[in-house]
Amino acid sequence: MAESAPARTETAQPTKRILFVWGRLAPKGPSRVVLALARHLRRLGCEVVIACRSGSVDAVYPRDGAQRSSEDNPPILISRALASDLRGWFSFGALARQAAEMDPDLVHVHGASLAGVGARLARRLRKPYVLSIGDFLDPGQSVSVSKRFIRKIIVASDAVRVDLVNRVRLPRGVVQAIPDGIDVEEYDLRRPAGRPAAGTPVVGTIGRLVENKGQEFFIRAAYLLAMRGRNVQFVVAGEGPDRKRLQNLVSDLDLLDRVTFARMPVDELDVLRALDILVAPARRESLRLPVIEAMASGIPVVATSAGGVFALIENRKSGLLVPKDKPDALALAVEELLDQPGFAAELAARGREVAAEKFTIEAAARNTAEVYDAALAASDAAPPGEEHAADAPPDRPAGVNCV
Repeated sequence: MAESAPARTETAQPTKRILFVWGRLAPKGPSRVVLALARHLRRLGCEVVIACRSGSVDAVYPRDGAQRSSEDNPPILISRALASDLRGWFSFGALARQAAEMDPDLVHVHGASLAGVGARLARRLRKPYVLSIGDFLDPGQSVSVSKRFIRKIIVASDAVRVDLVNRVRLPRGVVQAIPDGIDVEEYDLRRPAGRPAAGTPVVGTIGRLVENKGQEFFIRAAYLLAMRGRNVQFVVAGEGPDRKRLQNLVSDLDLLDRVTFARMPVDELDVLRALDILVAPARRESLRLPVIEAMASGIPVVATSAGGVFALIENRKSGLLVPKDKPDALALAVEELLDQPGFAAELAARGREVAAEKFTIEAAARNTAEVYDAALAASDAAPPGEEHAADAPPDRPAGVNCV
């Protein structure tokens, strides 16, 4: 482990020590949620330390400003042991020794890609652990868990819970849905004040660039709107293996002057500040953080009827829902919001209310702390078993048993 945040003065004696295991530290949505969860858990008696696979502490704790010196900030450690290659495998001992020095009561692993190393760490420490999975597993993807030490798998929506129960052969009670939570006040009026009413509307989508996220249909909807003479700019923000194919599609449809791919890495908040409408065109979706963030920011949302979106949006009340894989339906919904600004404003206002009612970081932290309490109170009488995998993690080194 290399970097750490500045030491802070404790204001209360914690009752539980929690080790978070996280992927890339970056000034963007998922990292922001994990950090906010750690801060609010501290207020509930949990002292959290975060071990990250990569990134920079300076990216989330700026050297200048109040945030870096806040006593609520959890210490952050960067560990090569969390890398998904042989370097990570051979560095695991160092991570295990430092984790043992911390002596956590529980390990909380965030992300399916870290499930294998998280299970291995819990086994080495002989500590219970919780695994959070934010989205549906990709086709062929799998999750490794330790049946002896796992206490709960937290997912973002009931749709993912049902899917995961069928994919990972564990009792249904092990998998629990807890939606992501955000600090709603942080998203108040994210777009610049005084934006010209006559300015060119900006419509965007945010998410990992993979087939299931449906960005192809967003681009095809942009083409239909361009053919109808609509003066609209479109933004695609995200990273992923589909980026080149989507860029080629934009070129083939002669949309290079209409569609912009955000430079990466990007903070989703910077994109949200520029948007008039957010489109979530997914073919299969959990409960999308960018949609929650857009609603909290007062931006009207058009989404496809896929997966966990029904927990977010009531059609024509807090957003617009359209069939998936239908660019013409996406285009018509965007046109409706452009042509009826009053209706768009009503949807945006109700969307912000929904975000403030159902997706607060306070509720997420409280529900997570209850999971910790139950996990720590659970009997260790569960029969030991070999670590179970619904297959091996797709990115593990060949021939290496990740747990």
